[in-house]
Amino acid sequence: MCDIFALSSGLNYTAQQYLPIFAEKAQKNMNGWGIGFYRDNHALIEKSSERVFSDEQVHESFQRLARVIDSRIIVSHISCPLSGAGHSGDNHPFSLEFLDHVWLFVEVGIVESIERYQTQHGPKIDVDVYPARIFEYLRDQLVAYLQNTPYGSMGGSLIKSIRNLLNEYPGHYAFFLANESVLFAFTNFRRLMLLRESESLGNSLVLTSIREGLSQEGWAPISPRKGTLGKFIVVAGPDVLYLGDVNQES
Repeated sequence: MCDIFALSSGLNYTAQQYLPIFAEKAQKNMNGWGIGFYRDNHALIEKSSERVFSDEQVHESFQRLARVIDSRIIVSHISCPLSGAGHSGDNHPFSLEFLDHVWLFVEVGIVESIERYQTQHGPKIDVDVYPARIFEYLRDQLVAYLQNTPYGSMGGSLIKSIRNLLNEYPGHYAFFLANESVLFAFTNFRRLMLLRESESLGNSLVLTSIREGLSQEGWAPISPRKGTLGKFIVVAGPDVLYLGDVNQES
Protein backbone atom coordinates (compact mmCIF):
# COMPACT_ATOMS: atom_id res chain seq x y z
CA MET A 1 0.00 0.00 0.00
CA CYS A 2 1.26 3.49 -0.84
CA ASP A 3 1.98 6.08 1.84
CA ILE A 4 1.34 9.83 2.08
CA PHE A 5 2.80 12.72 4.05
CA ALA A 6 1.87 16.35 4.63
CA LEU A 7 3.38 19.23 6.57
CA SER A 8 1.62 22.52 7.33
CA SER A 9 3.36 25.48 8.95
CA GLY A 10 2.59 29.11 9.68
CA LEU A 11 5.87 30.15 8.04
CA ASN A 12 8.04 28.67 5.31
CA TYR A 13 9.60 25.53 6.74
CA THR A 14 11.60 22.49 5.69
CA ALA A 15 10.59 18.89 6.29
CA GLN A 16 14.14 17.57 6.62
CA GLN A 17 13.37 16.18 10.07
CA TYR A 18 10.56 13.99 8.73
CA LEU A 19 10.78 13.29 5.00
CA PRO A 20 13.83 10.98 5.11
CA ILE A 21 12.21 8.99 7.95
CA PHE A 22 9.00 8.86 5.92
CA ALA A 23 10.97 7.45 2.98
CA GLU A 24 12.72 4.85 5.13
CA LYS A 25 9.53 3.68 6.82
CA ALA A 26 7.71 3.51 3.46
CA GLN A 27 10.54 1.62 1.74
CA LYS A 28 8.28 -1.36 0.98
CA ASN A 29 6.57 0.86 -1.61
CA MET A 30 8.88 0.65 -4.58
CA ASN A 31 7.26 2.30 -7.60
CA GLY A 32 8.62 5.81 -7.20
CA TRP A 33 7.94 8.96 -5.22
CA GLY A 34 6.90 12.60 -5.45
CA ILE A 35 7.10 15.79 -3.39
CA GLY A 36 4.96 18.91 -3.85
CA PHE A 37 5.46 22.34 -2.29
CA TYR A 38 4.95 26.07 -2.89
CA ARG A 39 7.29 28.90 -3.79
CA ASP A 40 5.83 32.39 -4.13
CA ASN A 41 2.36 30.81 -4.24
CA HIS A 42 3.37 28.67 -7.23
CA ALA A 43 3.05 24.89 -6.86
CA LEU A 44 6.21 22.94 -7.66
CA ILE A 45 6.43 19.16 -7.95
CA GLU A 46 9.42 16.85 -8.10
CA LYS A 47 8.87 13.18 -9.05
CA SER A 48 10.90 10.09 -9.73
CA SER A 49 10.14 6.53 -10.83
CA GLU A 50 13.21 5.29 -8.93
CA ARG A 51 13.06 3.54 -5.58
CA VAL A 52 12.94 5.94 -2.66
CA PHE A 53 15.05 3.61 -0.50
CA SER A 54 17.68 1.13 -1.67
CA ASP A 55 21.06 -0.13 -0.47
CA GLU A 56 20.10 1.12 3.01
CA GLN A 57 19.98 4.71 1.72
CA VAL A 58 17.22 7.21 1.04
CA HIS A 59 17.25 8.36 -2.60
CA GLU A 60 19.77 11.19 -3.00
CA SER A 61 17.35 13.58 -4.73
CA PHE A 62 14.66 12.91 -2.10
CA GLN A 63 17.16 13.74 0.65
CA ARG A 64 18.27 16.91 -1.13
CA LEU A 65 14.69 18.12 -1.53
CA ALA A 66 13.99 17.42 2.13
CA ARG A 67 16.86 19.77 3.00
CA VAL A 68 16.19 22.61 0.56
CA ILE A 69 12.40 22.87 0.27
CA ASP A 70 11.15 25.90 2.19
CA SER A 71 7.35 26.05 2.12
CA ARG A 72 4.29 26.47 4.34
CA ILE A 73 2.75 23.36 2.74
CA ILE A 74 4.66 20.22 1.73
CA VAL A 75 3.04 16.97 0.56
CA SER A 76 4.65 13.71 -0.49
CA HIS A 77 3.60 10.33 -1.87
CA ILE A 78 5.56 7.09 -2.07
CA SER A 79 4.11 4.73 -4.65
CA CYS A 80 3.40 1.03 -4.62
CA PRO A 81 2.51 -1.30 -7.52
CA LEU A 82 -1.22 -0.98 -6.71
CA SER A 83 -1.11 2.74 -7.54
CA GLY A 84 -0.76 1.94 -11.23
CA ALA A 85 2.22 4.26 -11.71
CA GLY A 86 4.40 3.18 -14.62
CA HIS A 87 6.74 6.17 -14.92
CA SER A 88 7.47 9.34 -12.97
CA GLY A 89 4.63 11.31 -14.56
CA ASP A 90 2.12 8.87 -13.09
CA ASN A 91 3.34 9.48 -9.54
CA HIS A 92 1.69 11.88 -7.14
CA PRO A 93 1.39 14.72 -6.26
CA PHE A 94 -0.87 16.01 -9.00
CA SER A 95 -1.62 19.69 -9.49
CA LEU A 96 -4.69 21.55 -10.77
CA GLU A 97 -5.59 25.24 -10.82
CA PHE A 98 -9.14 26.16 -9.81
CA LEU A 99 -11.03 28.55 -7.52
CA ASP A 100 -8.13 31.05 -7.67
CA HIS A 101 -5.59 28.62 -6.22
CA VAL A 102 -3.18 25.98 -7.44
CA TRP A 103 -3.93 22.75 -5.59
CA LEU A 104 -1.81 19.71 -4.79
CA PHE A 105 -3.28 16.24 -4.29
CA VAL A 106 -1.94 12.91 -3.00
CA GLU A 107 -4.04 9.81 -2.39
CA VAL A 108 -3.81 6.22 -1.24
CA GLY A 109 -6.53 3.58 -1.45
CA ILE A 110 -8.36 1.18 -3.69
CA VAL A 111 -11.21 2.43 -5.86
CA GLU A 112 -12.88 0.63 -8.71
CA SER A 113 -14.50 2.10 -11.83
CA ILE A 114 -13.53 5.73 -11.25
CA GLU A 115 -10.95 5.44 -14.04
CA ARG A 116 -13.93 5.87 -16.40
CA TYR A 117 -14.75 9.31 -14.97
CA GLN A 118 -14.78 12.06 -17.59
CA THR A 119 -14.19 15.56 -16.27
CA GLN A 120 -16.75 18.23 -17.09
CA HIS A 121 -14.71 21.23 -16.03
CA GLY A 122 -11.25 20.48 -17.54
CA PRO A 123 -8.39 20.52 -17.97
CA LYS A 124 -7.74 16.81 -17.68
CA ILE A 125 -4.64 15.44 -15.98
CA ASP A 126 -2.87 13.62 -18.77
CA VAL A 127 -2.05 10.36 -16.98
CA ASP A 128 -3.99 7.11 -16.87
CA VAL A 129 -4.12 6.41 -13.13
CA TYR A 130 -7.22 6.50 -10.97
CA PRO A 131 -5.96 9.04 -8.33
CA ALA A 132 -5.91 11.63 -11.14
CA ARG A 133 -9.59 10.90 -11.81
CA ILE A 134 -10.37 11.27 -8.09
CA PHE A 135 -8.70 14.69 -8.08
CA GLU A 136 -10.61 15.76 -11.20
CA TYR A 137 -13.88 14.56 -9.67
CA LEU A 138 -13.30 16.57 -6.49
CA ARG A 139 -12.27 19.63 -8.53
CA ASP A 140 -15.43 19.39 -10.65
CA GLN A 141 -17.64 19.03 -7.60
CA LEU A 142 -16.05 21.96 -5.79
CA VAL A 143 -16.25 24.23 -8.81
CA ALA A 144 -19.91 23.33 -9.32
CA TYR A 145 -20.76 24.07 -5.68
CA LEU A 146 -18.75 27.25 -5.24
CA GLN A 147 -19.42 28.90 -8.61
CA ASN A 148 -23.08 29.13 -7.65
CA THR A 149 -22.42 30.07 -4.03
CA PRO A 150 -19.25 32.20 -4.04
CA TYR A 151 -19.47 32.81 -0.30
CA GLY A 152 -19.95 29.15 0.50
CA SER A 153 -17.64 27.21 2.76
CA MET A 154 -14.75 25.39 1.09
CA GLY A 155 -14.73 22.80 3.84
CA GLY A 156 -18.47 22.26 3.70
CA SER A 157 -18.39 21.99 -0.08
CA LEU A 158 -15.58 19.45 0.10
CA ILE A 159 -17.56 17.33 2.57
CA LYS A 160 -20.51 17.37 0.13
CA SER A 161 -18.12 16.42 -2.67
CA ILE A 162 -16.73 13.52 -0.63
CA ARG A 163 -20.26 12.25 0.05
CA ASN A 164 -20.99 12.33 -3.68
CA LEU A 165 -17.68 10.61 -4.46
CA LEU A 166 -18.37 7.77 -2.04
CA ASN A 167 -21.91 7.37 -3.35
CA GLU A 168 -20.87 7.22 -7.02
CA TYR A 169 -17.52 5.48 -6.60
CA PRO A 170 -17.39 3.45 -3.38
CA GLY A 171 -13.95 2.43 -2.25
CA HIS A 172 -11.10 3.01 0.17
CA TYR A 173 -9.82 6.59 0.22
CA ALA A 174 -7.19 8.51 2.15
CA PHE A 175 -6.02 11.80 0.64
CA PHE A 176 -4.48 15.20 1.24
CA LEU A 177 -5.69 18.21 -0.78
CA ALA A 178 -3.84 21.48 -0.27
CA ASN A 179 -3.31 24.96 -1.58
CA GLU A 180 -0.56 27.35 -0.52
CA SER A 181 -2.03 27.92 2.95
CA VAL A 182 -4.68 25.29 3.83
CA LEU A 183 -4.52 21.51 4.02
CA PHE A 184 -7.56 19.23 3.86
CA ALA A 185 -7.37 15.53 4.73
CA PHE A 186 -9.84 12.67 4.53
CA THR A 187 -9.71 8.97 5.31
CA ASN A 188 -12.37 6.30 5.34
CA PHE A 189 -10.20 3.22 5.87
CA ARG A 190 -6.69 3.97 7.02
CA ARG A 191 -5.47 5.49 10.23
CA LEU A 192 -3.61 8.78 9.89
CA MET A 193 -1.08 9.96 12.45
CA LEU A 194 -0.91 13.61 13.49
CA LEU A 195 1.86 15.51 15.26
CA ARG A 196 1.70 19.16 16.30
CA GLU A 197 5.19 20.43 17.02
CA SER A 198 5.83 22.89 19.81
CA GLU A 199 6.75 26.43 18.82
CA SER A 200 10.32 25.85 19.95
CA LEU A 201 10.65 22.92 17.53
CA GLY A 202 9.22 24.70 14.50
CA ASN A 203 5.53 25.33 15.13
CA SER A 204 4.27 23.05 12.38
CA LEU A 205 1.84 20.17 11.99
CA VAL A 206 2.60 16.83 10.32
CA LEU A 207 0.19 14.18 9.02
CA THR A 208 1.17 10.79 7.63
CA SER A 209 -0.28 7.40 6.81
CA ILE A 210 2.77 5.68 8.36
CA ARG A 211 1.06 3.68 11.08
CA GLU A 212 3.49 4.36 13.91
CA GLY A 213 4.27 7.99 13.02
CA LEU A 214 7.72 9.35 12.21
CA SER A 215 9.27 9.83 15.65
CA GLN A 216 9.16 8.30 19.09
CA GLU A 217 6.27 10.10 20.75
CA GLY A 218 3.61 12.77 20.53
CA TRP A 219 1.65 11.35 17.58
CA ALA A 220 -2.15 11.24 17.80
CA PRO A 221 -4.06 8.62 15.77
CA ILE A 222 -6.97 9.74 13.60
CA SER A 223 -9.16 6.83 12.59
CA PRO A 224 -12.49 6.68 10.76
CA ARG A 225 -15.30 5.79 13.12
CA LYS A 226 -17.60 2.85 12.47
CA GLY A 227 -20.99 3.95 11.15
CA THR A 228 -19.61 7.09 9.48
CA LEU A 229 -18.32 7.82 5.98
CA GLY A 230 -14.88 8.77 7.28
CA LYS A 231 -12.83 11.37 9.12
CA PHE A 232 -12.29 14.91 7.76
CA ILE A 233 -9.55 17.32 8.85
CA VAL A 234 -8.83 20.98 8.04
CA VAL A 235 -5.41 22.42 8.91
CA ALA A 236 -4.01 25.93 8.54
CA GLY A 237 -0.46 26.57 9.66
CA PRO A 238 0.17 24.45 12.78
CA ASP A 239 -3.49 24.49 13.83
CA VAL A 240 -6.29 21.98 13.35
CA LEU A 241 -9.29 24.11 12.38
CA TYR A 242 -11.67 21.16 12.14
CA LEU A 243 -11.57 17.47 12.93
CA GLY A 244 -14.76 15.46 12.68
CA ASP A 245 -16.77 12.69 11.11
CA VAL A 246 -18.30 12.78 7.66
CA ASN A 247 -21.81 11.41 8.08
CA GLN A 248 -24.50 10.43 5.65
CA GLU A 249 -26.92 13.27 4.96
CA SER A 250 -29.97 12.93 7.17
